[in-house]
Amino acid sequence: MGERPARRDFWSRVGAVSIRTKIMGIVAVTILLLGMVMVWYAYRDISATLESELQRRGIAIGTSLVQQSRDLVLTDNQFALYTLMMNTIRSNDDIAYAFVMDGNGNIVVHSFGNGFPSDLLKVNQVPPGSPFNVQRLQTETGTIQDVAVPVLGGKAGVIHLGLRESSITAIAAAYVREILFWVALVLVVGLFLAYVLASFLSRPLSDLAKVAKAVGSGDFRWQAPAWARDEIGSLGAAFNEMSKELKHKEEMRVQLLAKVIDAQEQERKRIARELHDESGQALTSLMVGLRLTEESTDSTQLKEKLVELRALAGQTLEGLRHLATELRPSLLDDIGLVSAIRRYAEEYASKTGISVDCQLSALDSLNLSPEVEVTVYRIMQETLTNVLKHAEARNVSVVAGLRNSNLVMVIEDDGKGFYVDKVMAQEDEKWLGIFGMKERASLIGGKVTLESAPGEGTTLYLDVPVQGARATI
Repeated sequence: MGERPARRDFWSRVGAVSIRTKIMGIVAVTILLLGMVMVWYAYRDISATLESELQRRGIAIGTSLVQQSRDLVLTDNQFALYTLMMNTIRSNDDIAYAFVMDGNGNIVVHSFGNGFPSDLLKVNQVPPGSPFNVQRLQTETGTIQDVAVPVLGGKAGVIHLGLRESSITAIAAAYVREILFWVALVLVVGLFLAYVLASFLSRPLSDLAKVAKAVGSGDFRWQAPAWARDEIGSLGAAFNEMSKELKHKEEMRVQLLAKVIDAQEQERKRIARELHDESGQALTSLMVGLRLTEESTDSTQLKEKLVELRALAGQTLEGLRHLATELRPSLLDDIGLVSAIRRYAEEYASKTGISVDCQLSALDSLNLSPEVEVTVYRIMQETLTNVLKHAEARNVSVVAGLRNSNLVMVIEDDGKGFYVDKVMAQEDEKWLGIFGMKERASLIGGKVTLESAPGEGTTLYLDVPVQGARATI
């Protein structure tokens, strides 16, 4: 249990390090690992090569010494044999010692000044028939390669040479130091290049982070600087495109908000005007008519006046109902979304002369939230209003169903059409209705898409996620 928090703490600390430091750290670790591997392999190969070379040289010296001392051994000329042995030692710095044994295993001559070590009598025995034998010995002064070469097949004796490996270690260490020097040099150069590269890469990311922070605070004037056509450049370009789109949406949101506020004020004025001019006047007429009726004595005139007052009251009531329906479609609460759309389409067709074909049977059994119902109804209402204002259409079809757990509504007209991209790029107030529909749909997780072309009519697609729905289209 204790390892996981420690591991998370380690990775959190690593994640808090800057990109420049991470890149430099990766380069440094890589170079050091490669350098260590190179040093190990180089030391191993150089040591093996020098050790093999030392053995060959020791065998060659021992063989040469055997050839020169054969007669001296046979004649037991110890002085000449000693002189030859010492001259050989003096001419080869790697030889630590030398001694000659006779055929019985007795020491004839040796180079040890303080007495011959008896332990050497038992080491490096030459197998019968072998021209030489080499054995490594660990001594107080270091590793020694003892080379034994028999004289006359071992019948006349054996010559032993002890060669120090200290020269091998020194040469290998020199090579290692040289390799370490180059590794250090490569490390310094690599860190410098990594610093330059990291600075080169992190600078645009730092600039992008500053721009993102500014855009996040609502300042859309900032733009990510142009960069090379690589991943960072693509990231900056995508961010600029996103920032531009956010700026455009923010501008449209502000305009839409202003339009909504203005529309609310205009709606209040219209309601007040209608209440004052129509309903108020009608009620005034009712009051006047009632007073006249009260004063009238003629029953025929009284009856006619009552009929007139009844008609006026009906007109006033119908006006108030129409005003209430525009403020809040009570049909949604009374008869549901499908019936409300059909009712509105019938009234729309009767008032405008535009034929509306509704195919909504797939939604009859669907239970939608009030927010979704109001949104779908309002978007349908706004779309038909736009058809009347701009499309010059004769026929409209409204089709709705379910697809991939989404409510999909398609409203299509046979009007004059328009260029969608051109219109969406404009900031004309007459197109705010489209942006309003998009904004309204996005509030419930939906999406509005338009397809149109001049002379080919217009199609609006409304796609709203609905939980627990099954596909029907």
